[in-house]
Amino acid sequence: MITIREMNEHDYERKGYIHYRSWLETYNGLMDSGYLEKHSLERCINIARKYPENTLVAEYNQEVVGFAAYNKSNGSEDNRGEVSALYVLKDYQKLGIGKALMDECIKRLASYEYVSVWVLHNNIQAISWYENYGFTKDGKAKSVSVMDNYNLDELRMSLIVNKPAKE
Repeated sequence: MITIREMNEHDYERKGYIHYRSWLETYNGLMDSGYLEKHSLERCINIARKYPENTLVAEYNQEVVGFAAYNKSNGSEDNRGEVSALYVLKDYQKLGIGKALMDECIKRLASYEYVSVWVLHNNIQAISWYENYGFTKDGKAKSVSVMDNYNLDELRMSLIVNKPAKE
């Protein structure tokens, strides 16, 4: 059984572990190994403690196995919410947990016209998953400098969630 709920202080270490483990499972071969090596469990737990707001966790059979974070889109030129993180441990993927997390994020962002996600440009599996959910590539891209001489190239995908009424 899948349960989606707000993250609480008892979840920080588990959310941090999921963040850490999911990066290793997902991004190996998709980003520079030097950057991945800087990604530590301690850093991920600290992120969970520092930014607990607007974070959901997914329980499967009463074990936290995934999380998602959402908010108003930063620097967006339009009425846009954003899902800034969505991770499910590899052993629990393809069970509907990611969809349940996204459904709850969309529900909480329903006042926005659009919801967007930023995805590594070469993460074909994630791009395909978001497309199957209903997101489309909207032409926006960015390159985020994360290390000396290393950038993460991301593309934005968008979903219309609240069409404005025609005048």
